[in-house]
Amino acid sequence: MPGKADHNFVALAGRKSWTVPVAMAVGMLFAACSGGSSPPVASPDPSATVGKSEENVPPAANGPSPDANMPFAPVFSISAVNGEEIRLEDILGSAPVYVLFVPGVDDELDRAQLRRIQARYAQFEMLGAKIFVIASDQPAKVLGLRDELGLEFPLIADPINVIASEWQVFDLFGKGKSGPASFVFDTHGTLIARLIAAEPDDRPTVEEVLQVIEESLSAGSA
Repeated sequence: MPGKADHNFVALAGRKSWTVPVAMAVGMLFAACSGGSSPPVASPDPSATVGKSEENVPPAANGPSPDANMPFAPVFSISAVNGEEIRLEDILGSAPVYVLFVPGVDDELDRAQLRRIQARYAQFEMLGAKIFVIASDQPAKVLGLRDELGLEFPLIADPINVIASEWQVFDLFGKGKSGPASFVFDTHGTLIARLIAAEPDDRPTVEEVLQVIEESLSAGSA
C-alpha cells in the first residue's frame, strides 16, 4: 500500500491509496489512440503519440508502483464499443470526468464495480459527470458485458493495453492486463483524485467518487 500521505495529498475515507491531489495540473499530452469505424481497439501506432520527451515517457512494462506520482494525464481519441467517438481532450475541462480501468469482463470484482456505478449513474448525470470505462478485453466481450449489465456509460476495449500503458496502470499484478484504477477530473480538467490499486479489490466506492465530484463542484461555485 502507498506510504503515509504528505501535505500535498488528502487521504479519503481513511484509504491511503485514494488520494486527492491539491493542485495537480493536467498536462495535455496527446497520446491519441485512433479509433475509427472498424473495431474499436486502440492502435499501437507510435506516430499517434506526440509531444513526449525522453524524461516523461511512462514505463511500458509492469506499470508503476501504486504510490508513484503520475506526472501527466494522457488523453485518447478512440471509439467506444457502441461506435461513439470519444475524444477525451475535448471533454476534459468541460465537465467532471471519471476514467476507470478494469482488467476485463469476466472477473466478478470488475462486474460488481460496474454494477454499482450503473446503479448510481443517474447521480453522475445530475452532476454533469462523464464516465469512461477502459477494459483490457476484446471488443465483442466488452460489448456483451455492456448489454448483459445494461451499462449506459461508454466502454472502451483496450485488448493490447495501449491506453493502460499510457496511463501507467498496465500489468500491475503480472497478469498482462491493466490493473484496477480510477482517475477523477474536475470541470477545469484538473486531476483531483486517483486510485491505482495496490490489491485487486482496492477500489474506491461509488460514494467516494461522487463525493469528490460534488466537493469539486461546490468549491468551483463558491
